Amino acid sequence: MKNSKIPLFDIQLSKQAISNATKVLETGWLSPGKMTKDFEKKILSLTDSPYGVSVSSATDGLQLVLMALGIGYGDEVITTPFTFVATIEAIIAVGATPVFADIDSSLNIDPEDVYRKVRINTKAIITVDIAGLPCNYDAINKICTEYKLPLISDSAHAIGSSYKGKSIVHHVDASVISFHATKNLICGEGGIVLTQHKMIADAVKILSRHGMTSSASERKEKNSWEYDVATTGIKANMSELHAAVGLGQATVYEKEQTKRVKIVERYIENLSDHSEQITLPKISDDSTHGWHLFIIKLNLKSLNIERDEFIKEMDALGVECGVHYKPIFEFTYYQAAFEMNPEEYPQTAQAWKRIVTLPLYPSLTLKDVDIICSQIKTIIKKNKK
Repeated sequence: MKNSKIPLFDIQLSKQAISNATKVLETGWLSPGKMTKDFEKKILSLTDSPYGVSVSSATDGLQLVLMALGIGYGDEVITTPFTFVATIEAIIAVGATPVFADIDSSLNIDPEDVYRKVRINTKAIITVDIAGLPCNYDAINKICTEYKLPLISDSAHAIGSSYKGKSIVHHVDASVISFHATKNLICGEGGIVLTQHKMIADAVKILSRHGMTSSASERKEKNSWEYDVATTGIKANMSELHAAVGLGQATVYEKEQTKRVKIVERYIENLSDHSEQITLPKISDDSTHGWHLFIIKLNLKSLNIERDEFIKEMDALGVECGVHYKPIFEFTYYQAAFEMNPEEYPQTAQAWKRIVTLPLYPSLTLKDVDIICSQIKTIIKKNKK
């Protein structure tokens, strides 16, 4: 740490990531190439996924999947209002309309409300695995089967997650993971579309490079400039430099993931005796939590302090906290564009006023966790009803 404050995130690159990036810079070839292909293979291995296409961001990945499925103007896509705006932007980008279903106590989308929101124009469902906790895929797949709807998971947080012993890609038609700078495995920027369906992977690959049938590196390998444009697309491929960083970070991923689990266990050990004032993250017997984020909920009826003031007091005590996420209906644009009323999403409206994200990253020590928990207990003691 460069200062005495414990930050919400602390990003550290592995030696292999730096070495890989240097090698790419030395070659001068920054567009997709060997590193990109090797990175894709590594992620397929880590997630036990049949097919995968690296992309410039998880946001672009979601848009590409929707494009590959032919979803566009006049179509509706059911998703959650408790997510980062990127989920919604992808739907809007293809011309479709987001329809919002409330969450349950896990902070993930509520299958019962999803069922209520299915209409004649519904063409897909996008789940969001908040903090790395998989959604209830059995329940949601029943809905998709009944109405013949494709299921897409915004698994930006969930590279280390599994549901009933299998990675999330095995429960959906396509799963999109993020490698943003704060995620469990980072490229700096980037994502990957994982799928069980070769047709989706092939479509995403072509759509991510302007609809072109071959990339620059593929044409270089064949010593031929010729290519065709099979469809309209967007520019959304991952760069060789970002893939190089990701490939390097993959060498320490499992070690760092183990550290995350130990940190979580320490949080739970330290805070479990304050269940009257704090609700700890839900852990399901059906799934493996990816632990991208550690989100607690303040039980405001038992405290004389609101969430924002709690965060300010934590900051004053040397601990940076965050909020993941401000619901979509709290943003000016979306309030106006979709006439969203928070009362229609009572679980989301209630949860967001209570949630606090605590620091969680591999370089955080157990001593740091003890300090964080001690400061939380100090605030609780001072503000307990």
